[in-house]
Amino acid sequence: MIVSLSQLLLALVILPFLWILVDGLFSHLGERRFQRRQQRGVRECHLCGNHYPEGRKVKISTCPDCDAQNVRGGHRKLG
Repeated sequence: MIVSLSQLLLALVILPFLWILVDGLFSHLGERRFQRRQQRGVRECHLCGNHYPEGRKVKISTCPDCDAQNVRGGHRKLG
């Protein structure tokens, strides 16, 4: 099998480029998964914007800074 110089140079350019694309895709997906795990147990207060840890399966939680009641999920009165 004879490989020409242009085919060799094309392979030397395309293969690393594909490697960089695949590596970037996997790192981006891993970063998104890490952020979702971090946000699972954290609640943001609707009044003061404070982030605080929230227990599992808690429908209503209280902000430790301003004592506001924060409802988990969509609020029915707001639509």
